Amino acid sequence: MMKQALVFLSEGCEETEAVTTIDLLTRAGIEVITASISNCCEVKCSRGVTILAQKTISEIQHKNFDVVILPGGVKGAENFRDCSLLIEILQKTHRVGGVIAAICASPAIVLLHHNLFPNAYMTGYPSTKDSFKLWKTDRVYFDEQNKVITSQGPATSIDFALKIIDVLVGRKKAAEVAQQLVLPVGVESYQ
Repeated sequence: MMKQALVFLSEGCEETEAVTTIDLLTRAGIEVITASISNCCEVKCSRGVTILAQKTISEIQHKNFDVVILPGGVKGAENFRDCSLLIEILQKTHRVGGVIAAICASPAIVLLHHNLFPNAYMTGYPSTKDSFKLWKTDRVYFDEQNKVITSQGPATSIDFALKIIDVLVGRKKAAEVAQQLVLPVGVESYQ
């Protein structure tokens, strides 16, 4: 059965983190659904790029996904934080055994703010380090016990997406996707 990923989008979210993740997961054969947290599918991101989400949050609220993904960007993360339906979806996904993945500002602004993973080791945008009681310096970190993947920022988007692929469909598939890219030094190649 094909794995399904939900990537939430909101005004002010980081487009590099969203699009890179969407692209790499699609390359891995994961079905990716994008959903705006507003009633409008058109989302203006942090640098002014407009992305057209496939769905709105109300259209997908009763579906289950293998992973729910939050790109960063301070304004986008604040919008995620303030969306009670999104928080309910994160809680439900975690409760039924799904993975939560957040990058950049979202681990601190969303996950920590709502105390969703109080005992999880996480990373995030470096300037948020002091917010975490269990901080990891890794570019991307998977806390297997809590089923949460976190990453640091736009330049770690590839690491983030490859880790999601590794967790959902295996290291071999992550290596196949990684091989298609010209990876910079420091990015996990899965070879």
